[in-house]
Amino acid sequence: MVMRGIRKIASAIALLGFPVLFASGCAASGTAGSPFTPISPAANLPVSPEARGVAPNAKTVEWPQFGYNRGHSAYNPLETTIGTNNVSKLKIGWNDSSIIQPSGIVYDKNLLYVNDMGQTNAGLYAFNAATGAQKWFANVNLNGGWGSFNRSVSAVAGNMVVTPCSNGSTTQFLTGLCGVNATNGKVVWKTYCTLYQGSGCEGLINGTSPAYDGKNVIVQITQGVNEQPDTEAFNPKTGASVWDVAGIYHCPDAGLGSGAPLPVAGGNVLAVLGCQGTSGGTEICALNAASGSQAWCYQSPNVYVQSMIADATKFYVIVPGGSTSTVIAFNAKSGAQIWKASIPAQNGSVMAVDPNRLYVENGANGLYALKASTGKPVWSYTANGNMIVGGSISVANDIVYTNGGGGNNDNVAIAAFNSKSGKLIYSTSSVSNGSAPATGIIVNGTVYTGCYTLCAFTLPGK
Repeated sequence: MVMRGIRKIASAIALLGFPVLFASGCAASGTAGSPFTPISPAANLPVSPEARGVAPNAKTVEWPQFGYNRGHSAYNPLETTIGTNNVSKLKIGWNDSSIIQPSGIVYDKNLLYVNDMGQTNAGLYAFNAATGAQKWFANVNLNGGWGSFNRSVSAVAGNMVVTPCSNGSTTQFLTGLCGVNATNGKVVWKTYCTLYQGSGCEGLINGTSPAYDGKNVIVQITQGVNEQPDTEAFNPKTGASVWDVAGIYHCPDAGLGSGAPLPVAGGNVLAVLGCQGTSGGTEICALNAASGSQAWCYQSPNVYVQSMIADATKFYVIVPGGSTSTVIAFNAKSGAQIWKASIPAQNGSVMAVDPNRLYVENGANGLYALKASTGKPVWSYTANGNMIVGGSISVANDIVYTNGGGGNNDNVAIAAFNSKSGKLIYSTSSVSNGSAPATGIIVNGTVYTGCYTLCAFTLPGK
C-alpha cells in the first residue's frame, strides 16, 4: 500500500476561489470569474497521433472502454462514414428491447459489450455488432443496493471484459470488479470491497467504472461502509492487486461526482483523493500508472470535482462553483497548469476533447466548445435547456453527439452538432419513456446508444 503525503505542484498553481455548492464535511469560499471567459493564458502544444486519441499505426477501430481510449476523450479519430452531410439520414438498424436503459456500451473486434443495471435483465451482454444477435449473457449481479451508482461501463483488456459486479447478497452487499471471458461470457475472477464491522459496502465510488491503461485495470473502490476510497490497479487477467493507494477515512466519495472512470495520460492516473487539502479542499493527484506513487498533486479549494478526462498530454478537470464552473487544463506529466476558463453551470457537466476543441455539456445550460490549447471560447449552444444532467457526449468526424440535446424532457436518443460551428444538425425522434445513461459510441458508420432500449443507428443501405 502506498503511503500518501500532501505534495504541492512545483509551479505554484494558484487556487481557485468558489462558494461551496455541495457540502461533505469540507469548506471553501470565494468568487468566480466571468462566465465563459478564459482566465489565464496558455502555450500551444503540438498535436501528436496519441493526442488524437489513437496509436500512430492504428487502422482498426475499437471502442474498448468508456470514452474510447485511456484518457476517456470520447473522440474517435478513425470514423469517416458518418459526416455532417449525411448524419441526418441515420435510422435504426437494429435494437434489442430486452435491455432497458443500458448503462454502458463498448466495442471490440466486431462485438458489442453492454452493461444493463437495475432492470429485470440486469447484467453484461455480448452482441454481434452488425446484426444485434446476442452471443452471451453474464449475470454479474448488476441489480441490487448500489445506491447512487447507475452507470456501469466495462473495459476490454485482451480476451477479458472487466466489468463492475457484486456478490448479489441481500444482507452483506459487496461490489467490485469481475473479469469475464470475452469468448464465452464465463466469470474468471472477482474482487470485492471489504466488509466493515460485518456490514456490506457499495464499493465503487459514485459509479467509477474500470479504466484500462494497456497493462492494468484501474478503479476507485470504497473500502468499508462508505468510509475510505482506495485507488487501485489490478491485473486484468487474474484480478490480482498490482498497487493500492489508500483513501482518506470518512471521505467516502473522494470528492468526485462523475460516474466516469479515472483518466490516464502521460503515464499518470488522475484521481480525486478526498478532503485532505488546504482548509479541507479536495486534493487531485496524478499517480504513476505502473506503481501508484505520486507524481504531482493539485489542491482545489472546492470539496467537489464534476468531471475529468485527458488527451495524450493534458488532463482536463471541471470544478463547480455556484452559477459557474471552472475548467482547468494541466500538463499530464508535470502538473503545470496550462490554462483555466469559466463557463456557466448549474448541474453536472461532462467533457470530450478532439485535437482542436474541448467540449463541455452542462445539463442546465447547454453545450460549450473551448479551444483545447488555450481555453478560449469557440462557440456555445444554449437554445435548448433539456440536455440530460450528467449526460453523455462523444465526438467523431466533425460531429458532437449528445444524449437529449435536441428534444423535450430528456427523451432524445441522439442530438448531433457541427463541431466547428456548434449548429444543431440532427436530432432523433422522441422516445416516450426516456433515453438511457449509456454514452453513445461511434464505430464504423454506426452509432450505438440508448434509445430507452438499446439501438444501433446507421445509414440506409449499411
